[in-house]
Amino acid sequence: MATATCTAFSGVLEDTGERVGRRVLLERVGFLAQLSQNLTGALVACRWDEDSLDVLAAAVDERGKDLPSKGWMAIRRLGWAQDVPSPTGVYVSDRVRRGAQEYAARILRLALHRRTIVTAVLAAWPADPRSRTEAEWTALRKLLPAGVSGAEIRNRTRQIRAYATRHGCLPTGLCALEGPPQVASQVLLAAMDRQQVTLARGG
Repeated sequence: MATATCTAFSGVLEDTGERVGRRVLLERVGFLAQLSQNLTGALVACRWDEDSLDVLAAAVDERGKDLPSKGWMAIRRLGWAQDVPSPTGVYVSDRVRRGAQEYAARILRLALHRRTIVTAVLAAWPADPRSRTEAEWTALRKLLPAGVSGAEIRNRTRQIRAYATRHGCLPTGLCALEGPPQVASQVLLAAMDRQQVTLARGG
């Protein structure tokens, strides 16, 4: 996958062929980006629970078939696409929904890594969270996936310790420890087809 930055200076209205300037283009793109943010955020919030993350981590549907690697296809296979209705008075095309579903799937899949760390830290919670013994570090490392840094462990330990201080108990998991991730105002064009997106490479 490769990415490149670019700046749009004008656009063309598809139905009339009229060329419009940056102000209208900004309004149109801004509306689409806000719509995508709202749809994505609502879908992520609906599925921000341990049971849903368990399903996503298993990577199979209710029939035992592997979930597609493309996020929007996985969301639809699981039947989660119906979780978020269209905003009142707004028609949302399937392509726009596809982009929002892809974005939501990526956010939730990224959360699985954080959840693995939190689960391991909770399972090997030390007697004194401010200073683990060598044996406690060894026990924790056995539960963590390869490549987890000491900084990640310390950050999660501080986060859990703060939760325990506020609530008087340890969290049950990532979803109790923190709320749904924030969603940026952006549109994932990679999840859309040629009816929505056309790319032309200049010489």
